[in-house]
Amino acid sequence: MRYRLRFTSPEAGVLAGRQLGSAWRGAFGRALRRSVCITNLPRCDDCALLEHCVYPRTFEKRTPSGAKKLRLYPNAPNPYVLAPALDSWDSADETVKLGVTLFGAANDDAPTTLRAVRTAAAEGLTGRRIELAFVDAAAEAPAASRQAWTTTGLRSSPAQRVMPPESVVPPAVARIRLLSPLRIRADGRYVGRDRLNFRAFAANLLRRTSLLTHFFGEPWEVDFAGLLEQAAEVRIADAQLHWQEGTRHSSRQQARIPMGGLVGSFVAEGPAIRALWPCLLLGQWTHIGKGCTMGLGRYVVEPPGSDQAEDGEGWPTPVRL
Repeated sequence: MRYRLRFTSPEAGVLAGRQLGSAWRGAFGRALRRSVCITNLPRCDDCALLEHCVYPRTFEKRTPSGAKKLRLYPNAPNPYVLAPALDSWDSADETVKLGVTLFGAANDDAPTTLRAVRTAAAEGLTGRRIELAFVDAAAEAPAASRQAWTTTGLRSSPAQRVMPPESVVPPAVARIRLLSPLRIRADGRYVGRDRLNFRAFAANLLRRTSLLTHFFGEPWEVDFAGLLEQAAEVRIADAQLHWQEGTRHSSRQQARIPMGGLVGSFVAEGPAIRALWPCLLLGQWTHIGKGCTMGLGRYVVEPPGSDQAEDGEGWPTPVRL
């Protein structure tokens, strides 16, 4: 489910034009840990409550014992995405907007998670500690309208369908708009404008979809090797892409970390688009590539002949069915 929160501050203009995902993530993690930790241990791994605590299962998700995937890795994907609205600051009313998407069982912890986001905002973002006052929150709910949101009953509002019913015939061509920097690797290097191919895009998309469904939903078992072979045949056309530079401050490393990536749009053409269509739609909520939880790798899919849709508050509307 996706939630949208609004905040206000007379100093919010300082945040305009900045990639705030990293700032939100750091502040959120600190606030969530303080709000739920009762042991004050320096490391969660040493805590007897590790399997029962909201913080590690949300912010530092461990790979469960006996897991069929990522057995050799200590951490599983985290079940959230923090996505600042594209026009995250509105000078007219000094509001700052943030989207919070929670996957699967993480929605059961939504009250605790959203309270931590509010606390993080109140304590301030970035090194300047810009304090943000909470205005309201909205949760997505199913309805005939493309703009179905409610500001009440956050936990009771069921998630809207994002996967297509079997009766829908998907297209063989679609435009993909990269709304925040896409950081994916191929052959050991980050993919730039001249090296983007659909197979690399699809490989990252399939991996993220597979891991999220495995750990937080119903496992999605498909022929990944076969889909990648098909994806290699998809042609990219009308690429309007550029590399957008960006950095974030790492408190742990005490250094600036590169966060640049591809933004813009491209058209993907080929029969594999039909096979990947459910995954492409789901990826609009999950994001792909490095920095997903900070809002990077965000995109929307536009079927042929469609115009980019926005919901009136700076969140481009993903394809819905």
